[in-house]
Amino acid sequence: MKLIRLEIPMLCDLESDSECNYPGMLFDSDGEETSYSRNEYNWDEDAGHEIRKLLQAQPLLKELRLSDPELSAGTAKCLQANLLASDVPCLKYVQAIPEVAIAFLRVAPRLESLNFLLGRWNNTRLSQIETDSAAARLSIRHFAITVSYSNKWPWDNLAAVLSLFPNIQDLSVTIYSPTTDKTAKPAKYFFGKVVDSIYVLPSLRNIDVTFETRAPQTPNILEVDMQSVTDSKIACPMLETVIDPERRLWIFRPDRQVSAGFAAHLVGPLVEERLDQRTLKDLPEPGDSV
Repeated sequence: MKLIRLEIPMLCDLESDSECNYPGMLFDSDGEETSYSRNEYNWDEDAGHEIRKLLQAQPLLKELRLSDPELSAGTAKCLQANLLASDVPCLKYVQAIPEVAIAFLRVAPRLESLNFLLGRWNNTRLSQIETDSAAARLSIRHFAITVSYSNKWPWDNLAAVLSLFPNIQDLSVTIYSPTTDKTAKPAKYFFGKVVDSIYVLPSLRNIDVTFETRAPQTPNILEVDMQSVTDSKIACPMLETVIDPERRLWIFRPDRQVSAGFAAHLVGPLVEERLDQRTLKDLPEPGDSV
């Protein structure tokens, strides 16, 4: 079975004491879905080696999601040391923690989309990506970052992270706030932090900010104001659309009556539908004739 998409929600390697029976999802070139568990694959070595073996067996793979934010340092180092371009000749999208994503940045010749899973951040990660993947970083057009908020999250570093990929056109930022405390900061606080950081992306056209909270019924917790949306356009003049934490779509229209020369216009709430795999299978590939 030749795959185009592969998702592994959870991995366990030799550095982990826990038993791993979490299913992964495979999608073949016809879009058919198959699940598997670790027991069906003989994960008898370090997970990094096993991931590479799986990739080598799937030369058509375009999308890889390693959704486990707790992958060990050993797995990341193994991939960084051993992964080759010939292992991932068609790969265009990777979702992983930064230490693992670095391995793919170095070698994947067609990579254009990254999804960083972040918990804690340190400047070592920043410098390693900056040093090791200078050329590849310029090819990234679509970037997503998921952050679990805590008071220790260094928001000043967000601009530094984004600046590593200066040609980003589509940006998605998801902030997860695990607290149910009534004094927890609302979405507009985080939205403002994101807006303050996107000035480093001169080619940005679309931004989507999602706020996930355990207290969604708190009044106005997802609300953002129009000025913040306007400020995003001021920071990135090429910006065309904004999706705010309330899942509303904003666009910008010329307006000579305001100093900025444009005004934010609320189109309305998004209608987001989940498509099943049979529907996805019928969708044409980008660039294909319809």
